[in-house]
Amino acid sequence: MAKEFLSQNKIHFEEKNISTDSQARLELQRRNISGVPAFIIGEDAVIGLDKEKILKLVDHRVIQCEKCSKKMRVPINRGTIEVTCPKCAHVFKVQT
Repeated sequence: MAKEFLSQNKIHFEEKNISTDSQARLELQRRNISGVPAFIIGEDAVIGLDKEKILKLVDHRVIQCEKCSKKMRVPINRGTIEVTCPKCAHVFKVQT
């Protein structure tokens, strides 16, 4: 479910298996994290699939073109920005 959520939201991720990756296991131990899935986003950690918290910590959102419904990533916290759809060239404004 976690990988599907990240992929649907076009969030790049690096998967690590603590059963086979000793460095990943040590990183979770260093942070006192005992649950999985665990997400390290910058210096923050999210334990469990807390979708809302993950979306707050990433620096983009996925939106759809108003005209053709093409999905695209836009930065957050930039105010109102003008977006040009890469598929149909429709230009529209979005509040980020």
